[in-house]
Amino acid sequence: MQSISTHTFVMWITFSIIRATFALYAWERISIEVVSLGVLCVLIVFFTFFPVGMLGVNNLSPEILLSGFANPALITVLALLVVGQGMVRTGVLDVVARIIMDKCGGHEWLSIMAVLVTVLAVSAFLNNIPVVVIFIPIMQALAERFDLPGSKVMMPLSLAAILGGMTTLIGSGSNLLVNSALLGMGEKEFTFFDFTIPGLVLAGAGM
Repeated sequence: MQSISTHTFVMWITFSIIRATFALYAWERISIEVVSLGVLCVLIVFFTFFPVGMLGVNNLSPEILLSGFANPALITVLALLVVGQGMVRTGVLDVVARIIMDKCGGHEWLSIMAVLVTVLAVSAFLNNIPVVVIFIPIMQALAERFDLPGSKVMMPLSLAAILGGMTTLIGSGSNLLVNSALLGMGEKEFTFFDFTIPGLVLAGAGM
């Protein structure tokens, strides 16, 4: 069994690695992919020499640290990115967005709110990134039409996608990861709409 001093040492080194990782992300001189893989390698080496666990079992072994790459939640998120990119290429949502703009006419906040509500609804069933990519040109057009600063419509676009993603199991990668962790613990998994009621309350307040 590890002593308290060893646990404290491991904890502080782990926090130091996390802080260094955020600093490298913010520095942006090294690509995110290289930093992420580098940190993973550092953690694998560190926890090999300083295992965390009891009775000789390392709860942070290389197998456990690398198991995330085979996580069904990660594969689902990647699949949703593919679906979203397919919808970007085919222009399906572009048509919907243009119709909304045409119907709302010259009403500034009605147009913006209609687009944001659409983003909120769509992001419940698609990954947030492709949804935001699809609607960025629409929000830029709205900003130009109503002579608004771009930040005044782009930040709400991002937040609407995040709020919509909270309302279903697949709307957010975080929800999928938590669900996968529950399965790994032998607990009952979430259903598709378990997040919907609290998610809609938060989304309504946020909007």
